[in-house]
Amino acid sequence: MTRTKIFLLIVIITAFSVSAQTENASTGLAFLKLGVGGRAIGMGEAYSALSNDASGVYYNPAGISFSTGDEVTLMHKQWVFGTTTEFLGSTIHSKSFTFGFGLNSTNVDGIEIRQQPGPAEGTFGLHDLAISAAASWRIDTSLSIGATGKFLYEKIYVNESDGAAFDIGARYQYNGNLSFAAVIANIGSMSTLLNEAIVLPANVRLGVAFQSTIADNFGLTLASDALKTFKDTGTRIDLGSEVVYNSFLALRAGYQFGYDAKGFSAGFGIHYGLVQVDYAFVPFLDDLGNTHTFALTFSL
Repeated sequence: MTRTKIFLLIVIITAFSVSAQTENASTGLAFLKLGVGGRAIGMGEAYSALSNDASGVYYNPAGISFSTGDEVTLMHKQWVFGTTTEFLGSTIHSKSFTFGFGLNSTNVDGIEIRQQPGPAEGTFGLHDLAISAAASWRIDTSLSIGATGKFLYEKIYVNESDGAAFDIGARYQYNGNLSFAAVIANIGSMSTLLNEAIVLPANVRLGVAFQSTIADNFGLTLASDALKTFKDTGTRIDLGSEVVYNSFLALRAGYQFGYDAKGFSAGFGIHYGLVQVDYAFVPFLDDLGNTHTFALTFSL
């Protein structure tokens, strides 16, 4: 094992140990936890070891250097309580480096203003924004490292806050069909919002994925992520699966453990020529409704 790989292993173990010892508290900017990408969400967001597309700007910047070409992704997600998320992502290759860009916007409109019982006095909105730039270095055919820098903005009613954060990640491909990943995300700070401090959902994510051909024209992918948000209680486990026929039709399913209101997810993808269409469905418990995610990817 090379010195570089030994160093990355030490970083992964140290980060996981620190996360397990951090005190429990709640975090803000929840939109950074919502996930992006039709394929990723359909697979239960078990995606850090698979993120070789533009959504790697969110899941693991190291993964974008494993993509085969440049691309642009557009995503719309209809979440619970009228929450909507739009994501625009792209990747650009340049020799041994790959660059990624992302714009993640989440909005909730029509929240009623009430200071006493009776008719609403008006409405207001909540608007969150993350603008990201990532770079990934393919050290060799099996190992890559990457980093993402983010500008963050939040507005609730007339109150605003902004800040910056970064992610670092690594991905290692073993024997062609087995991959491992580690990501430390959302390390940074925000300005106060109406004199209230905002704690970013900093976290560590460890992932593993297995990809193989199971029959003529059929491919199988299995993946798992363990996610620990430093200031939240518990560790979350994401599991995902995908069956692909003839590189054209993909069927996906996943399950997320450790969440109060969601678990199962499913979706599909259709890849034809330079265009890929993805859809993901996530039902929520306690009559909260369902989430629908649509994504369109263009290979350049």
